[in-house]
Amino acid sequence: MKSMLKKLPLILFGNLLLAVCVSHFVVPTGLISGGITGVSLALNHLFPSIPLDVFIWGFSLLFLLSGFLFLGKEFALTTLISSVAYPLFFSLLTAVSKSYLPLTEDIVLNTVYAGLSFGAGVGIVMRCGASTGGSDVFSMTLNKKLGLPISPVSYVIEALFLLSQVPFASSEKILYGLIFVLIYSVTLEKVMMFGTGKVQISIYSRAYEEINRLIVTTMDRGSTLFKVKGGFSGEETWVVETVVPKRSLFSFREKILAIDPKAFVVVNPISEVNGRGFTLGKHAN
Repeated sequence: MKSMLKKLPLILFGNLLLAVCVSHFVVPTGLISGGITGVSLALNHLFPSIPLDVFIWGFSLLFLLSGFLFLGKEFALTTLISSVAYPLFFSLLTAVSKSYLPLTEDIVLNTVYAGLSFGAGVGIVMRCGASTGGSDVFSMTLNKKLGLPISPVSYVIEALFLLSQVPFASSEKILYGLIFVLIYSVTLEKVMMFGTGKVQISIYSRAYEEINRLIVTTMDRGSTLFKVKGGFSGEETWVVETVVPKRSLFSFREKILAIDPKAFVVVNPISEVNGRGFTLGKHAN
């Protein structure tokens, strides 16, 4: 809880982005959506006399209670802030504007900005270690009780939430809604991986000792040496391997080639690195 409170401003900002997305992009243009918002929109079409934010409040608190009962206090704590912040921000935004006002009348712009803001909002919340609730509760409960895999179940539940709105939307709005879902899925992935991308560099060179000194001393990076044998030449040598941030790749490669212009350099992108020098201090035991 102490860690979560330190990240409270970011979690609140993420939920604010979600509320702005739904109140100013999704609802005014009639886009279909997933999660709590999607099932709330479907019920609001069936019972138009009940305000949309009532359904959002109800499902947020219902999923919070379900998470507490079936998944324990730890999961409930990660969901608590979003379960209150998102419906509260949504209610405040709609109360201030008195109606669901789009920021633009262009359906394409609405769809793009809806996807960007929704994906960024969810990504920020998840990067803080919190949860937005919704289909997570269903999928994780089914995984715990029945052993069903979380990822496929989440996709099925999200698909059902989307299908529940199909009877109330035109074919054009359904197509735009699918584009919205695609954009926010890609944005969510980019936000989750932002700043964690690194590259793994493998250097095949006779000057491996000098290159290794460059990495360890000048570049202040760790390295690993592997003994290898050339398949064509049959010559034995050493491969120097290290991991560096993407932004350092080009200058790093230039320094290697300055030592050995004939060095064989292989670069592989990696999404995340944990351990000493990255998530731990360089001198951690």
